[in-house]
Amino acid sequence: MRSWRAQARSGGRLIDGCPIAASGWLDPTKGKIMNRVALLAALGTLWCTGSALAETVGSVEPIIDNGVIETGVLVGQELDVRAAFAERLLQCGIVDEVERLLSHERVTTTLDDRNTRFQVAAGGFQGHTNPTFAFSAIDSGANAASHADRQALTDSLGFVMTQDSVFLLDEDRTTSFDFPTSYVVLKFHRTPRLEDSAALFETVGDIDPQLFETDTSGYTQVGRSYVSLQSDVPDEEFIAGYVQAARDFGVEYTPVVAGVPSLFHGSAAFPANDWVAHPHGEDYLARLPGRIHGVLRRIRDAHLSFTRRAVRTLVRAEGDPREQRRAMRHLDCH
Repeated sequence: MRSWRAQARSGGRLIDGCPIAASGWLDPTKGKIMNRVALLAALGTLWCTGSALAETVGSVEPIIDNGVIETGVLVGQELDVRAAFAERLLQCGIVDEVERLLSHERVTTTLDDRNTRFQVAAGGFQGHTNPTFAFSAIDSGANAASHADRQALTDSLGFVMTQDSVFLLDEDRTTSFDFPTSYVVLKFHRTPRLEDSAALFETVGDIDPQLFETDTSGYTQVGRSYVSLQSDVPDEEFIAGYVQAARDFGVEYTPVVAGVPSLFHGSAAFPANDWVAHPHGEDYLARLPGRIHGVLRRIRDAHLSFTRRAVRTLVRAEGDPREQRRAMRHLDCH
């Protein structure tokens, strides 16, 4: 994920949508392919009905787009083809295996299927929408995911998927992550398709390009909620643009306080690695215990191989979008 350089403040309630997917990937603790249901039915119910507990939301893109390996054929595909790649990767269990490794090695002790959930969703930056692995983690109450565990999970996923940066947002606390930030949430009636989120982002761009095409402009879709950190514009401009976009697109603008559109307040972070200066992911690894580095490298190698397979497959099916979509949905996991 390429980060938004927003200067802002944030907070809110982001839920809904119920992905329940099977997975199969290299189990780093046992060296074999594991298959399991990724999320429990209870978690699906929680995601669908919403929660009154505070949450952290985040996003890690699964497609490499920084020159570490050649992925131009994949990056240049239509959104539905790229989404099919992301869905297949999630089904193959890359997130499951990272979570399993962290738990097995006691790097994380509070993450489980009741408080942390992933889905393939839309994420936008600088006028472009990409598929992303969006997640929400309950960070308060008896079964809260700890701050350190959430950071370890995102650093690990950023490393294994060779991302320049990943995204974290604490909805309610202004000091828990690197900088205070403001944001808005536009709520769909139901969890949208990725194409619908992209169309909403484009609607925002038609209204005000400063909320769309700059390097401080972006969004992440989490369930029904389209979350956008404040672009580098005045509060009034940011609010006005998104109020109009919500009205034009037929979604709900939040927050509205005493009848007046406002902003949520919290904190955000973009944990990162400079792959030119640190081609082995040293920035991510420096924030993780050394005992898991070797297995993380194996999972990253599996992701690189999966990506190269996708690129070769797309080249063979060039000129046939239907076949390209089908091929992405049936890529071998290993």
